[in-house]
Order: sequence, then C-alpha cells, then structure tokens
Amino acid sequence: MLSNLLRKTGLITGIFLIIIPLARGQSQLIGDSWAKVNRTKSGKIILTYIDTPGLVYRDRNGKLTGVCVDIVQQFVNYLKSTRGVKRLNILVKGRSDHFPIFLANVKNGRGGVFGLGNITITEQRRQEFNFTPAFIYNVSVLLTHKRVATLGNLQSLRRSFGSMKAYTIRSSTNAKRILNLKRRYFPGLRIIYLPSSIEVLRKVSSDPRSFTSLDFNYYASAIRRGLPIKRHPVGDQKGGEEFGMIMPKSSDWSGIWNQFLRRFVKTTTYKKILVKHLGSGAYRLLNVSK
Repeated sequence: MLSNLLRKTGLITGIFLIIIPLARGQSQLIGDSWAKVNRTKSGKIILTYIDTPGLVYRDRNGKLTGVCVDIVQQFVNYLKSTRGVKRLNILVKGRSDHFPIFLANVKNGRGGVFGLGNITITEQRRQEFNFTPAFIYNVSVLLTHKRVATLGNLQSLRRSFGSMKAYTIRSSTNAKRILNLKRRYFPGLRIIYLPSSIEVLRKVSSDPRSFTSLDFNYYASAIRRGLPIKRHPVGDQKGGEEFGMIMPKSSDWSGIWNQFLRRFVKTTTYKKILVKHLGSGAYRLLNVSK
C-alpha cells in the first residue's frame, strides 16, 4: 500500500514524497537536522505550504506542483549529487488556508521543516525565521473587478474608490500596504480581513465594489484563468520585495540552502521553472538572476 502511495505522489530515485493532511491542532512539525542527514546520508524533511498560484498549488490531476515545489525537488537532487544523500523522505504535512497559522506552524517547528509560498523576506520576519536566499522578486499590484474604471493616480483613490471596501489578510506585507493607502489617501476606508490571498482574489473577482493589493503571481494566475480582474498600473509597487522559503529559527539547513540556491537561480533550469508556472512575461519581471 505504501508503494502505491509513493507512485501516486511522485517518486524520485531515493527520494520519497508523501502527502499527509495537516489536521487542525497538528502537533509540532519535526524534521531531521541537516547535520544528521549529512552524517547518515538519509533522513526526513517536512514541507508545509500556503496555497499560492504559480508557487505552490495542485494541478488539474491533483498533483502538488509550482515554482517552490520544483525548486525543492532540484534541491534534494543537489543533495544527492553533491553530498551523497541516498534516501530523503519528504513529508508534505498538508496545507494551511490561514496565513498566520501557516507562519506559526513553521515558527514552532524543529529541524528540517520548510514553509513554501509567497513569504516576503523582511527584517521583522528574520527575527522569527531563517530564510532561504530569495528565489523570486515580487511586485504588489492594485486589483479590482474588471468593471471598475481605471484609476488615474493614487491621489484620487478616495474619489474614485469612495464606495468601495478593501480585502486583505493579516500579518502580510499587502495588509501593510492597504493600511498605508488608507492612511495617506482614504482615511474612511473599510478593511475586511480574510484568511488567505486565494479568498481575497475570489472576493475581488466577484465584488465590483472592492479592491485589494496582491502579489503579482496572483494577478498572473487570475488572467490565465480568465477571472474578471483588472490591474491598475498606478498602484504597482516595485519596492524590491523578495520571496524566500522559511525555516524555524533554530534550523541548521540555511547554509546548505544558501550554497544551492545562490547558484541555482543563475541556471536555465531555474528560468524554465518560472516560465512553466508563471509565464515568460512574469519571468522577465520577477526573476532574481538579473
């Protein structure tokens, strides 16, 4: 039965990928340290994730895929070819639909635990997590339903969007941006908090009296899926944000991730992964190899 599960979830030679649902009240996530894996040439790592279009998602066949997933697979191949790791069990402990809970699950983890998704690298978060090097840049975009007239400038936000509300998620850099827009241009703005960016996108695409700020990959995904979404270019924020994968602060995996990823983002394989999941336009805008 286990062999059947491995065949269904994806078997890489000597590296097993096992999908395990993350139950509510999940106990602490614990993976093996890099010191142990490097010494014994085998072990276990844990992946947990927040659904993120293009970065971590399930394809039409239900297979977990995306930029992050492909990079992790390249990482374990690197461990096999350069460090002699023979067997590495990768347990995917489900997903969280709630961004703050997802962050807490990783923060409270131990050893080889990796959080995948659109996690912006910030100094505040560096106090709580270890990050991989950046694997992609981010551009935050201002989005509404396609029926909303294009915003001419941010100074007219209150006049043009006066009857609208904003959707966002707590503990996110986009929430900070919405709060900044409220402070500077729209003091009476009503903000509604939702558990995930997927929910935010769903709300805005069905509610012409709302807007949001989301990461560019959500916009790219919405366009590819034909959702009725409009991007307002005056609201683009190209502030040099970078996404990284996160680990518990006590993790000893940072060094080996640094050795791998700083080289990997300069390869053609990296380019192919971004184009595959985000498109060639997004690659030109978001890749960190430039």
